[in-house]
Amino acid sequence: MRVPRALIAPAAILVLAGWAVLAQSRTQDYEKRVEEAEVPKAALTTLKELAGTAPITEFAEEVENGRKFYEGTWAGPHGHVDGLVTEAGAVVEIEEAVPADAVPAATRAEAEREAGKGAAMSFEKKTLVMYEVHFKKDGRGREIIFLPDGRRYVEQGAEDEEEDEDEGH
Repeated sequence: MRVPRALIAPAAILVLAGWAVLAQSRTQDYEKRVEEAEVPKAALTTLKELAGTAPITEFAEEVENGRKFYEGTWAGPHGHVDGLVTEAGAVVEIEEAVPADAVPAATRAEAEREAGKGAAMSFEKKTLVMYEVHFKKDGRGREIIFLPDGRRYVEQGAEDEEEDEDEGH
């Protein structure tokens, strides 16, 4: 059986497009619920330490920027608490529901301005873990901030992504 030449090019394009979609889907960020048994031991240990005596009610696996994390959710004094850790168990962030009266007045005012007067709002306090490294390079003091998964943290609005000069170190 002979395949007409007119069909070869369109078929090849479809195959290549399919491969491109498959490759893209493998690198996309995602979050999915997982069972406790699917959480790596180091990550599970850290999540249980963060939750203390509160039972963890939900686990999730997340991929962000190609890096895998694990999240645990438990009840806190004002609602849910989410802990996000690396596969190795390093704490990345903690999100905790807080009542509006525990939020600084300036934050509440700006939130109301953005959301509109009378909008129903809920608040979470987010604690991010970052590591600031101080060193000397080329005779100058420098500092760089890293996230627990090894990515470099770049502050929003930064003019350039060069190391910050640190005259004090």
